Amino acid sequence: MRYLASFFLLMVVARAETPPETSFRQNVAGILERNCLRCHDQGKKISGLSIANRASVLAGGHRGPALVPGKPDESLLYVMIAGPKPLMPRQADPLAPEQVTAIRQWIADGAPWPEDLALNYKQGSTWWSLADLALPEVPKIDSNWVRTPIDAFIFASLQKNKLTPAPEADRRTLIRRLTYDLHGLPPSAEDIEAFENDRSADAYEKLVDRLLASPRYGERWGRHWLDVVHYGESHGYDKDKPRPNAWPYRDYVIRAFNEDKPYTRFVEEQLAGDVLFPDDPQGVVATGFIAAGPWDFVGQVELREGTTDKKITRLLDRDDMVMTAMSTFTSLTVHCARCHDHKFDPIAQEDYYSLQAVFAGVDRADRPFDADPVVFRARRALLAHKRALTTEIQPFLDIAAETTNAEIQKTDADRKALNEKMGALAQAPADAEPRAQLKAAIERLNQQRKAQVHAALDEKSRASIDRLQPQLDQIESQIAALPQPQLVYAASNFFDRNQLFIPALQVRPVNLLARGSVDSPGKLVEPGAVSCVRGLDSRFKLDDAADEGARRAALARWIVNPGNMLTWRSIVNRVWHYHFGAGIVDSPNDFGRMGSKPSHPELLDWLAVNFRDSGGSLKALHKLIVTSAVYRQSSSYNAEYAKIDSGNRFLWHMNRQRLEAEEVHDSVLASTGQLDLTMGGPSVQQFFFKDDHSPIYDYTRFDVDSPASRRRSVYRFLVRSVSDPFMDSLDCPDASLLTPKRNTTLTALQALSLLNDPFMLRQSEHLAERVRQAESDPAKQIALVYRLTLGRAPSPDEARLLGAYATRHGLENACRLAFNSNEFLFVD
Repeated sequence: MRYLASFFLLMVVARAETPPETSFRQNVAGILERNCLRCHDQGKKISGLSIANRASVLAGGHRGPALVPGKPDESLLYVMIAGPKPLMPRQADPLAPEQVTAIRQWIADGAPWPEDLALNYKQGSTWWSLADLALPEVPKIDSNWVRTPIDAFIFASLQKNKLTPAPEADRRTLIRRLTYDLHGLPPSAEDIEAFENDRSADAYEKLVDRLLASPRYGERWGRHWLDVVHYGESHGYDKDKPRPNAWPYRDYVIRAFNEDKPYTRFVEEQLAGDVLFPDDPQGVVATGFIAAGPWDFVGQVELREGTTDKKITRLLDRDDMVMTAMSTFTSLTVHCARCHDHKFDPIAQEDYYSLQAVFAGVDRADRPFDADPVVFRARRALLAHKRALTTEIQPFLDIAAETTNAEIQKTDADRKALNEKMGALAQAPADAEPRAQLKAAIERLNQQRKAQVHAALDEKSRASIDRLQPQLDQIESQIAALPQPQLVYAASNFFDRNQLFIPALQVRPVNLLARGSVDSPGKLVEPGAVSCVRGLDSRFKLDDAADEGARRAALARWIVNPGNMLTWRSIVNRVWHYHFGAGIVDSPNDFGRMGSKPSHPELLDWLAVNFRDSGGSLKALHKLIVTSAVYRQSSSYNAEYAKIDSGNRFLWHMNRQRLEAEEVHDSVLASTGQLDLTMGGPSVQQFFFKDDHSPIYDYTRFDVDSPASRRRSVYRFLVRSVSDPFMDSLDCPDASLLTPKRNTTLTALQALSLLNDPFMLRQSEHLAERVRQAESDPAKQIALVYRLTLGRAPSPDEARLLGAYATRHGLENACRLAFNSNEFLFVD
């Protein structure tokens, strides 16, 4: 009792020694910011009330003053949060008793509030994903089940919820699960047998290392990444034209995973590799990330400058870049702040437009690069010189274009048509008569265009062009003398004009738009990021604000900063999601209030800190996860546990997962021996383009036995406006949309497609042919079908039933049944 009295005496003394205004800052302001400002800031004023400052609280809202200093029971601010059933905060948990007490005491003390203090929800949020990242202590667990620190966190959670883990899966299940996880392909029957017979203590770890070292790993995990960034090889929108040079970015991603590129470098390259690593050609290729999404050909190429529709086109183009970057790397839905402050998360509208300003100097276009570093550097220097001269001459050309636009467009269209004819004669001898005539016609059009431009310019402008044009011509000659470059569809700030699509030779101004309308521009914004990440500057300090590359580089550094808690939580959660079928946060692109909360927050932070501080190796992260006991569990079901945790969020067993569309396609080819493991290069097309912009799938025109049908599905040409019917039936995602996690459905249409699609019919014939060539005995043929499709021998009943079916309906139809079996389509 004596110690308790001493404790209360100390509390009274401490309270007496704390100035009232300081007490408000320490004990009350944060409570109001975190729980009230979301609805009652100066912008929203729900019920007419803002509590951003003392004056607005005293003024109150529709119900009158919210605060009566000295009288908590007459203050609506207190009355609404107090009692057994508080009315506020709405759509959130009630305040803790000690928080209610702190506010009551503050009002009773006269509600002191520093004059210089304005509350700010954007800075005051303590949402879980924005909390500082620290290494949690690994729970101390006395159990032989625990193999890794991951298991300690999982086991502690299971104990808390009165659950126990499932037993370890058998070896066949483990190798099949692991091979699909890391390769997206089934293990061969020989690999399964070898693993089952390997009794060495480190057999499983050796298997993990072998799978991670295979190039198949990069193809599997590269496909995951391409889902996240909505990579496609056509533009989408009204004119869904093909992008024949998108594929180098796809190959870059696959190569980056296989090389185990440190995650920091992986992020930096995709946002600003051309700036941060100027001597590396792959730095250019990596910026295909920025250009991965849809692009409005009509709006960019065919709409003239100065129109509202042109402004909207560019606004939406930058919006896609911002959305892709921030959703992918930080799991924030910043694009929800385009028209107003984010309704749920601490993201201001100005933050959003500051992110748009980061991308205000780049477009999407084919960009040259060279594998030879010497040629690459030479071309880069020449293009930089050409860009500087073009920037100087462009204002004069713009003047001319305004007055002679129609004539110039006609000239350019004629010249384009002649160039296309010239391309058709590319194999003809240089002195061939048709080629010479075309060259002469092109030269006449060039001279005509120059004459039109000169006629539109005054004498001073013509003199400037006459001075600069010879230098441009010389540079063009030097560029033409270099070896032919490769092209990648990527972020670009300089390219040849395409009708009305011209590069931003200077960074375009970005204004904060009232309600997101291009017709209501507000103040100019500076390049930056979101202000809710504590400890990092939200506006970038640049030596040269006109340097667009410096803007992207600043964003890349901001994202990979060790203090950016979002980045490290985001990537480890993505990896976990693909291994278990659900993330620790089951909304991988949304760590905000409308997303899911983490099922194991301490584990998420432990993984994030460990990944960040150990060099950002994705392969090391994979190995840590797949060698854990929780990953090795069987998928056995427990009805009693399902009553406690029906969604298996606490992972008391392994989740059973259906193969993704690409895995089904590739597994069928692997079973039949038809799979072509050639890596990289231009994508294979299984359709045709009508009028150069309307892709059409027509199986009657596609040979299912063509080499194109045998490549791994990661190398398919992905169009946006139409989907491959077979892949679509198996939930293959729409390339126009960011897909952080795929929908998984079970439908009759899938069974019908697996039975009747031309691809499946032909592959069933191939499998039957392969089996007949290996075995003549019908019983051995059935056994081989099982071995090739399911990696095991059939049971006596299975052999008898499928054998009878094959006798009656043919071996090809028996193979169709094997491909349609649950065991083929699901991974335990």
